[in-house]
Amino acid sequence: MEWKLHARRGLSLLGHAVGYDTLERPDGNRVRRGWFDPPDAVAIVARTGDELVLIEEYRPRLGERVLSCPAGRMDPGESYESAAKRELYEETGYRAKHVELLETYYPAAGMRKQRAVVFASDLTPGDQHLEADEFIDVRTVPVEDALDAVRAGPTCGWGLPPLLLAREEGLI
Repeated sequence: MEWKLHARRGLSLLGHAVGYDTLERPDGNRVRRGWFDPPDAVAIVARTGDELVLIEEYRPRLGERVLSCPAGRMDPGESYESAAKRELYEETGYRAKHVELLETYYPAAGMRKQRAVVFASDLTPGDQHLEADEFIDVRTVPVEDALDAVRAGPTCGWGLPPLLLAREEGLI
């Protein structure tokens, strides 16, 4: 037997959709389940020669600096590949001639929005184009040291999972 949706309540809070669904379980009981839907986003595993381009930035919610892959929200109507090129350029200054979508996934069962991992190569360095509230340091790390570098400090969903996926695909 399937779960049945009886009602959905939601609102926009700081640019994110949040709310709850009233569902009927297979046993006939009704329950509420909360959800949170941030915008779709993309993480970029960017390789230049024998190095990966990573970013380090302070994450207020964690209260620490985090080393991760460049990443960011997608604009409405933007493809994963276009978003990856734009975010890589804005956060690191690197322009990618080649991008390849590796995977899309739901980061948590309570979210309907997707995350994507894109591999970028054939990079040309340049200057960052950060938003006014971004303070990002660019780090290049030898490919063989990247996983250990990310794991050495606090890690988040933009660090370890994209690198593990790229390694599984034989790209790093």
